Amino acid sequence: MRYIIMIFVTLLMLSSCEKEESVILDLNISPDEISRIELRADHKTLVPNGVCKMGFHTFVYAKKNVMSYGRDEETREFYGKEIEEEFLVPADQIPDGYVKVYDQIGNVLEDGYYATMSDVPGTVLQFYAKGGNLESNSLEVTIRELPKEDYEEIVIPVVFHVLVPPATATPSYDLSVEFLEEQLQRVSDAFNRKITTDPNAGNAKVVFKLATYDQNGLKMQEPGKNIENISVSDFTNMGTSSNKTKPYLSYILAKWKRLIWDPNKYLNIWLAKFTTFTSTTGTSTSYQMWPPRVMHPDYDLASIPGLDWEHKESFNLDDVEDCREVGFMVNLAALYTPTAVQGSNEFSLATPMAEYFGILQTRCDMYKYLNEDGDSDYCPDTYSFDYGFYPSVFKANNLDGQPENDPTRPLEYFTSFNVMDMYSYKNSLSVDQVKRLRMVLQQCPSRWAYKSDWAFTGGN
Repeated sequence: MRYIIMIFVTLLMLSSCEKEESVILDLNISPDEISRIELRADHKTLVPNGVCKMGFHTFVYAKKNVMSYGRDEETREFYGKEIEEEFLVPADQIPDGYVKVYDQIGNVLEDGYYATMSDVPGTVLQFYAKGGNLESNSLEVTIRELPKEDYEEIVIPVVFHVLVPPATATPSYDLSVEFLEEQLQRVSDAFNRKITTDPNAGNAKVVFKLATYDQNGLKMQEPGKNIENISVSDFTNMGTSSNKTKPYLSYILAKWKRLIWDPNKYLNIWLAKFTTFTSTTGTSTSYQMWPPRVMHPDYDLASIPGLDWEHKESFNLDDVEDCREVGFMVNLAALYTPTAVQGSNEFSLATPMAEYFGILQTRCDMYKYLNEDGDSDYCPDTYSFDYGFYPSVFKANNLDGQPENDPTRPLEYFTSFNVMDMYSYKNSLSVDQVKRLRMVLQQCPSRWAYKSDWAFTGGN
């Protein structure tokens, strides 16, 4: 393998017209070559409920004398010289058990995680890693107040409207009730802190279930599943473009009697292959939705910042001007991706579901777009990040345009569990996001389907 690398580097230098430098590293190391250990944590605050866990991650660096090859820009002569190079050591090259993480009194953290039910809120704990004679930087973790979670559990009835094109125009498709139930179960689990170690995860006590009765009060043949077979003529009228986003939205509105069920009884989700492309930025071609826009007059419009509100006492079918006011459309090309997201940028139904209930995107590519709270979503316990810098679950809060060494916003590393993060485990909502979501459920008439049991009783 080393010979192949050498040949590749030589060819690269010979084909170059500009100054080139190449360094050849042998990553096999011994403990005496390790130069430093860096420690990072999932977050800087921890909920002391014994369920949330703070994970710690070690990064081991080593220094070696290596050969550097290049071409002198002035003389055009090729050269080779020995230099000292520091590099991140691959995890499988670190001696087994060499690095351990410790708390402030010297206890080793089993598997690198810390959870507590006894630490007093406001306590600042210290953690560090050690390997041999080397000790890492020290990290501070603040124990936060236990959140209010004495919410009454609510059940939100969901109906999936499956828009099926004619078989003569395009391959048909179907989705099983079991598949739809799995999708909703994972959303419920993420919202209710069932599948995460997120140190700041909240429990919304919101459950999503398939409706069992239709809008006429009749028992549904398949729970939560309303099939809409599009006619040949209607599909032809949608045009020949592979992107049929607008035609599908117009179709739903035109067929509202069949496809928009009473928002006071159901959460509507429309499934369609409206485009063959799914966006890596998480929206647009993966789903189409609008956040809530109406708030009951009993509440101050400023109580939920970041959205455009108007006062309205109720919101009924007669008020619907766009289907996205009372539901959202999901691209089947995105929904068919695996739901067990493990840090890639795959779609999760939990993302549009959270956004539908007023949770904002955490992504922020420009520093100047931060709000007065210093973030982008009005939830202090989430991080804003530039996804272009960190296409993985491990991120930092630096943004494009951020002033260097800004004392008001120091560089902080974190792990993405959040359903609104890109390249994330997408398995949790934070405590502050849960608080915001429950406010939306209480204050926004267009999100009151949970107040009716029609979808489960048919009015009986």
